[in-house]
Amino acid sequence: MVWIPILENDTIEAAIPSVRNINDHRIKHYYDRHKIAGRSIADSVGWNGYVAWDIYLFYAPAVRWSETPPEPVYWMHQLSADWADRDKYRTGNDLKNELSAALATLIGC
Repeated sequence: MVWIPILENDTIEAAIPSVRNINDHRIKHYYDRHKIAGRSIADSVGWNGYVAWDIYLFYAPAVRWSETPPEPVYWMHQLSADWADRDKYRTGNDLKNELSAALATLIGC
């Protein structure tokens, strides 16, 4: 999980309570002060020149990462920006349902 400062209050200190709530040994947390991961992820989904945040990415089991992130198998986001793909926009129950469906599909691989 990568925490990226987008808003003024998006500090590492502000992220710590959320890190404690998402406590799963399979998840590693990172703070990307310079938005390097956000730009690389944006490029991997076709958002060249932007920074990705509020985005959920799923990769096939054992996929290899190199200098740039691979293209995700499934992804969705919560961005209302004009440049963000509208067909991948999910919020509320739609987001919850699609996250569950993507996870179930990948677990079955």
